[in-house]
Amino acid sequence: MSDQVVALILLGGASLSLIAALGLHRFADAYARLHAATKSATLGLALVLTAAVLAHGTNGREILTLLFVLLTSPVGAHMVSKAMYESGYRPWEQGTGPSGSGPRRPGAGARQRGRRGAGGPGTVQRPGGLPKP
Repeated sequence: MSDQVVALILLGGASLSLIAALGLHRFADAYARLHAATKSATLGLALVLTAAVLAHGTNGREILTLLFVLLTSPVGAHMVSKAMYESGYRPWEQGTGPSGSGPRRPGAGARQRGRRGAGGPGTVQRPGGLPKP
C-alpha cells in the first residue's frame, strides 16, 4: 500500500489519541472524561495498529491486540461508570448551581435535593466523587 495512505491513517490515529488526551483535561466530570478516553483512544489505537499492519505486515499479534482492546475497553468503561454511579457520584448537570443558572461541581448540593453523598450525612464530596476522609 502507498506510504501516503499509511501516513494519513497513522496521522488520524494520532489525532484521535490527542483528542482523547484533551478530553481528559477539558471535560467537566468523570463520566465525560471516561467517554473521551474510551472512544477516542480506542479508535486511535485501531487506526495506529491498522497503519502498522499495512506498512509492515502482521503475524497476527496486532489483530489480536486490536480485538482485545475493542472488546475490553467498552466493557471496562461501563463497569467503572456503573461503579461510580452506584457509589453516589452523579453526572454534572448544567444550570443546577446554587443560583439555578450556573454550572455546579459534581456531587455538590446533594443534600438540598434530598440525596445523601457517598459517605453519608454531612460528608463533603471531592470533585472525584469520593468523600473526604
